[in-house]
Amino acid sequence: MSRFGVTFTMLIILLIAGCASNRGLMADKDAEIASLKKQVADAKIEQTKQTNEADELVADLNRQLADLRDKGQVWITEKDNMTIITLPNAALFASGSVTLSPEGQKVSDDIWKTLVKYPDRDISIQGYTDNVPIAKKFKGRYKSNWELSSARAHTVLHYVMTKHDVKPNRLSAVGFGEFHPIADNKTENGRMKNRRVVIAVGPKA
Repeated sequence: MSRFGVTFTMLIILLIAGCASNRGLMADKDAEIASLKKQVADAKIEQTKQTNEADELVADLNRQLADLRDKGQVWITEKDNMTIITLPNAALFASGSVTLSPEGQKVSDDIWKTLVKYPDRDISIQGYTDNVPIAKKFKGRYKSNWELSSARAHTVLHYVMTKHDVKPNRLSAVGFGEFHPIADNKTENGRMKNRRVVIAVGPKA
């Protein structure tokens, strides 16, 4: 075979090999794209499922807590597949107190009658205050609004732990003090809204 013939044959072989390699690369890329599409589809299904479960819990809470909601003692909203139950401090505690009032105990009981039906949800109990400094008579117990808000969140936590069948590993409590206001602290009505306890219920584990 002439040198030209050898060279031509080698080019043909290289082209065939290149085509085969390209087909292999295309097959790998197609498989990768198919895998990514499946992940996106699965994520959408999970997102829809979590949204439906959050809607179910909100509907259940609204039925159970209709009287409290109508009286303004509880607000129920959804955010990022979390169910947010907001209680003004006046519904739970006497002024300057971290002891649950009888009314506060009843409100907590009514909420947990529903939440115990959802044993696979993590629950964060969060305390918030207005920006008014701690009164002098409480300075010895609470250095700042952080400690006060944390104490109130933990009061609710310990109450439901003793009264209801709740797994400790589902619960957490934290105080945010005055630093997450939802209303204007310049007015009494705004400060009243900022003094609150939030029960944040996560999506199904």
